[in-house]
This record gives sequence, structure tokens and C-alpha cells, in this order.
Amino acid sequence: MFKGFGISLSNEDPAENTLAMIQRADQLGYDEVSLPESRHFRSVFSVAAAALATTDQITVRIGVTNPVTRHPTILAMEAGTLAEIGNGRLRFGIGAAAWTMRALGYAPDRWKPYTNTVEAARAIRQLLTGQPLGFTPTTFSASPETSLDFTPPHPIPVDLGAVNARMMEAVGEVGDGVQLGALASPGYVSWARERMTIGATRAGRDPAHMLVASNVLTSVARDRRMARDAVRDVLAYYLHRVESIMIEAGGDVDRDQVARIGAAVRDHGVDAGAKLVNGDLIDTFAVAGTVEDVVEGFGRFIAAGLEVPLAWYTFGPDPDWAIDVLASEVRPALLDLDARTSDG
Repeated sequence: MFKGFGISLSNEDPAENTLAMIQRADQLGYDEVSLPESRHFRSVFSVAAAALATTDQITVRIGVTNPVTRHPTILAMEAGTLAEIGNGRLRFGIGAAAWTMRALGYAPDRWKPYTNTVEAARAIRQLLTGQPLGFTPTTFSASPETSLDFTPPHPIPVDLGAVNARMMEAVGEVGDGVQLGALASPGYVSWARERMTIGATRAGRDPAHMLVASNVLTSVARDRRMARDAVRDVLAYYLHRVESIMIEAGGDVDRDQVARIGAAVRDHGVDAGAKLVNGDLIDTFAVAGTVEDVVEGFGRFIAAGLEVPLAWYTFGPDPDWAIDVLASEVRPALLDLDARTSDG
């Protein structure tokens, strides 16, 4: 079921520009904005605090931070404080970010990303209820008696940024939802829901209570070809580095073509790989084209079980125009499509 429509921003731009975009999204009626913490760009918590203080309706999603660069109890403090600033308009996401942590040299010796993320999620959810930690973690230091010195006045959902099967099952066991990352596809969304359900069933939890959100590579323009060309570079970059399950779950994907793109990016750079991205890959891993194309594309994601699509990264060859059109035409069309599907 469709539960909202948002945008997913980068932390690579100046904070002033990002905040202006969030305020505009709030005014245009977007339901969510997702903010990442990627590499050594802008801090997600500073931007999120300013965003919550200068908007009225939009939910701010931390999508995602990780329990290596910040202690999980500090993450709980950040979440509780942000929820106070925004009067509860917060979803808090954590994830291992293993590729980035290793690339930056942050990964601790004998690091266990899965265990660390699961223990952090358990800790943060428990602390945000005003209760003591209640267990002895093995991947970070904290006493079971540790608690926050304040109780957040609003419930704060804690989502996991999951990719592989084991972590996706952990969402069902310990999370309130999932935020899928780069290069999701309808097939991958369906696969992710199945794995979450396995984990939830094992833990005696109801998977229907877990929200499924995802970045969706999006490009809309009056000119269909220009819109589709605008996603080629991003597709080439991520096809080169995403985990294999995202390709495998994508459906009828030409693995040889993906391998050729990966080799081209590795040997000659993203521009070389982008020239090899074909229409089938765009149709599988992106929503790109005219307004009608984009509505149809998001419809496939929603039919696969995506509840909150987050238009991500490219937006289109004219991003300012695209942001307006996604709010004024695409979001209402998706609401109408969901209503007609529900009635049917």
C-alpha cells in the first residue's frame, strides 16, 4: 500500500542549498525527505535539526547513519533530540555502511557489521522508550543499566538500511522498517519484503507493521530521451559497486552487460560505463521519462510492495522543474492509482 512520497537528497551540496530544497519540498507537499551521511560531506544531524526547525509538515528521515562513527547511545540521544525539535516528524535509520567504512579505514579490527547493526538497533529502540539498555552488547561498550536522562515525547521509528538477506531478515526481527538504497528495482523490493517477513515470523512480529521505503533513481522531463540519458552515469557507477543480490533480484537482467559496464567503469571511468547502459537496465533500476512514464514506473515499485518511494539523485535534466512536477503531478497520480487499486 502506498503510504507516502518523498525525495532523497545528497549531503554533497552546501547545507544552505539542501535546507532550501527541504523547505521547498515541505511547501510542495512531499511526505518525507531522506538525508544521508555519506563519506566526509555535511553532517546529517546538523542539517536534520535545521530542517526540522524550519519546516511544518514534512517527515525528516535519517537515511542512514551508522554505529561505527558514533556510539549507539549517542545516536539515541541525537534521535530523541531531533524528535523534540520536529515535534515527532522523524524516522531514524541506521546501517552498517560497510563499503564506506572500509573505504575510509574506519572499520574496527574484527568488525562484525551485522551484529553491530542489530545490537545498535536494539539499543536505540530500547533507549528511546525511556528504558535502560537491558543487555550487554558485544560490539560496543555499554552497561545494561545505561539509559537516556530524558524520555523523548514522541515515538521514534528506527529503520535499518539493509541490503543482503541476513540484514533484511534482521529488519523483521528488530526494526520498525527498512530503507533500501541505491539501485532498487521492483524485483528487489519484492525479494526484500519476503526476507523481512521471514525474520518477523521468526521473531513473532507482524511484518505488516514495518514500513518499506526506498530510494528510487528518478528522472522526469518533457523530453523522454533527455530524462533517460540523465540516469546513465548514476546507473553505471552503482552497477559497478552494488552487492550482487541487487542484480540477481532485479529480474531478467543481462548479467553479461552488467559485467561489461563494471569493467568499463573500473578500467576507463564512469563515462565509459554510462555509454553501455541500455534501455532495459534503465527500465529495471530507474524510473525515467515523461510524467506518464514516471507514474507507471513508480506504480511497478508500489505494486511490488514499496510503501514510500523516495525520488532520488537525478530528478531530471532540469531538477527545479522536476521537483515541482513530481509534487504537483506524479504524487497525486500515485495517490489516485493507489485509491483505484484499493477499491478494486
